[in-house]
Amino acid sequence: MDRKQEMRKLVKRFLKKLIFKQKSANTKESIIFNPRSKILANADRAIEHIKTGYTTPVLIEVDPSNACNHACNFCLSSYIHFEKYKGTETFSRAIMPRDMLMGLCRDFVDMGVRSVNWTGGGEPTLNKHLKEAIEYCGKNGIKMGMFTNGTLFDKWDMFETLVQNMTWIRISVDAGTKETYNGIRKAKGKQDWDKMVSNLQKLIEVNKKYGNKIDIGVGFVISPDTYHEIVDFANFFKDFDLTYCQYKPEIVIREDGGEQRDLEFWTKKVAPLLEKAEKILGDKFQVNGYKFEDLATDREKFGRNYKKCLGSQISPCIGADGHVYVCTNHRGWKQYSYGCLYDDKSFKEIWTDLSKRREVMNLIENVECFKNCTKLCKPHESNKAMWDIYKNLDGRKERELLRQQKKIRKSIKHPDFI
Repeated sequence: MDRKQEMRKLVKRFLKKLIFKQKSANTKESIIFNPRSKILANADRAIEHIKTGYTTPVLIEVDPSNACNHACNFCLSSYIHFEKYKGTETFSRAIMPRDMLMGLCRDFVDMGVRSVNWTGGGEPTLNKHLKEAIEYCGKNGIKMGMFTNGTLFDKWDMFETLVQNMTWIRISVDAGTKETYNGIRKAKGKQDWDKMVSNLQKLIEVNKKYGNKIDIGVGFVISPDTYHEIVDFANFFKDFDLTYCQYKPEIVIREDGGEQRDLEFWTKKVAPLLEKAEKILGDKFQVNGYKFEDLATDREKFGRNYKKCLGSQISPCIGADGHVYVCTNHRGWKQYSYGCLYDDKSFKEIWTDLSKRREVMNLIENVECFKNCTKLCKPHESNKAMWDIYKNLDGRKERELLRQQKKIRKSIKHPDFI
């Protein structure tokens, strides 16, 4: 058997045994992570953008902070806040000021934004004004989720606020033992494994008190430094009252060369451990199968066969530095900014400046042809779905998509979090 045949056999086994096994769409937990279905659940705005070039975002990724109390070596935003990048164009440890943060929240409500992800950048809960912003958005009907390391909830006494206002929270763990966690995350002071676990337990306790109002999950980024604890992670969290335990591949950013891990790493080292983890976790087990599929089956383009970055046009990113970026993977790079809130412009003014937005997208799509875009980027899957709509949209297709929208919104979880 030659090398190519051997690899083909490995990929086939990889797909069949575990990674791309999709759970039934009828189960409540099955498609929390399904960007394509979520595009269809927001077909009205997808169609509006394709037809007119403008729509209000479905989801906005907001970075309240570019500073972080951890320093994970696989961080997607390491080039923003790691010490080694100090003095570069992208380096920023900015904390978004209160007036800017609350001004954004008012714009989101006024514009009819459907959901907000509090993310980073850095660690969102480093911003002492975030609690107020969450309460304002919750009061005004904005759905919210948060990616966080969870070690600062107690500092700001956020537990009740989170449970009463959020839709979901995912705590980044990325390890199965205290020693590895504290090592890879380089946690500062006592904001370590023990603090993360105690805060998670308190959040679960408060959530139970209110009838499990929000979904709480823990995340594990699989990298060469962490994969050996895939099973430890499953064993540690199996008895926690969580909605899910999510595994996803490390995405190597262009700032670190952009070269994704060799296929054998996923097929020979990772897949057997994920299979064990699934048996331990049962229904709590979640894996971003679509990313693994592109890692395994298309080693040249990693699934990027679309010609336009349409997904980003309904889910932009607002950095803690005040810039409105195309997406989370371009935060920090000013050539991909539509405008800056520090220039006395509101988000609404920046977003409605279609001339500037077209200029930036022309750079990405037609000048660079995605060469500076991270492979398997955040809008990657939604780009695929939007591209399909873009290519096939006509009157009949539009009516069909809008008819399906209501049905899909009822059948999936968190439909506004693309």
